[in-house]
Amino acid sequence: MGSEILDFVSIFVRLFVVIDPFGSLVLFVAMTGSLDNRTRRVITNDAVVYGGLILLFFAVFGSYLLSFFGISIEALEIAGGLILLIMGIEMVREGDRPKSMGGGGPVETDIGIVPFATPFIAGPGAISLVIILMKGQLFSNPVNDAFTILSLTLVMLIIYIFFVFSSRITRILGEKVLKALTRIFGLLVAGFAIQYFINAMIALGVLH
Repeated sequence: MGSEILDFVSIFVRLFVVIDPFGSLVLFVAMTGSLDNRTRRVITNDAVVYGGLILLFFAVFGSYLLSFFGISIEALEIAGGLILLIMGIEMVREGDRPKSMGGGGPVETDIGIVPFATPFIAGPGAISLVIILMKGQLFSNPVNDAFTILSLTLVMLIIYIFFVFSSRITRILGEKVLKALTRIFGLLVAGFAIQYFINAMIALGVLH
């Protein structure tokens, strides 16, 4: 039981750090501050529902897509690691959601799906991560799959709460604290990226 709890916590923390609700919160406040509450709620619903569905789709069908295109899990770990490394470095440097992941840009009223659902929430790094975390085809590792989907659901719930109470959270923590948290998360993301490289090298027999 203890090891299973640690496995769940490990999966949840990785998803939480890579999806980075704090970084999305900063951008949500910046991009929706001039909109009315009803519009902000529509954007919140679109972002969480569609972002979650995109990640769930790749969690369930990602391994089949890899098989169809002849891509190994080791290749995905290396590619995903590169994406996460770039993302982590930008998070540390900018203290915000990286521009390469869709940060910044003009404010529009219809932004729930693009850019919030994707690429803010379901970006290349998060998509690569959920496929890696599922470790193969669906039900090949039922406990791990359940932990991944449950963790994904919890992260989406946290994002929903962050967006709904965005003004209050920002007033309590302050923008500087949120940016500092994103920089810390960026360092962890870069660490995850290097670990994926190492895992791939071990699986390929390059490292022992």
